[in-house]
Amino acid sequence: MRQLLRRLLLAAALLVAQHAAMLHGLVHAQYDVALAEHGPNKAPALGHGTDKCVAFSALAFALSSAAVAQPAAGVDPDARAVAPETVPVPARIAFDSRAPPAIS
Repeated sequence: MRQLLRRLLLAAALLVAQHAAMLHGLVHAQYDVALAEHGPNKAPALGHGTDKCVAFSALAFALSSAAVAQPAAGVDPDARAVAPETVPVPARIAFDSRAPPAIS
C-alpha cells in the first residue's frame, strides 16, 4: 500500500510541476506580446526572477526536437517515411576554468 501511495504521489507531483512549467512559458509569451505592443521601454515588468526560469527550464521541454512522429490515422502504412536529417555534433569535452589565473 505504501509503495502504491508513493508512486501516485510522485506521478501527481510530476504532473503539477509540468503544468506549472507550461504556465511559466505562457507568462513569458504574454510578456513577449506586451513587448511587441508597447515597446521595450513601456512594457510591464516580467514579475519574477531568473531563479524561477532556471527551476522550470528542465520541466518545460521534456521532449526534444528530435522526437519521432507517430503516423496519423488514415495514413498509408506503406508510404515511405521521411526523417529529418540531423548532423551529429560531437560532445565538447574540455574543462572551462572560471577562476582568474593564478599569479605566481
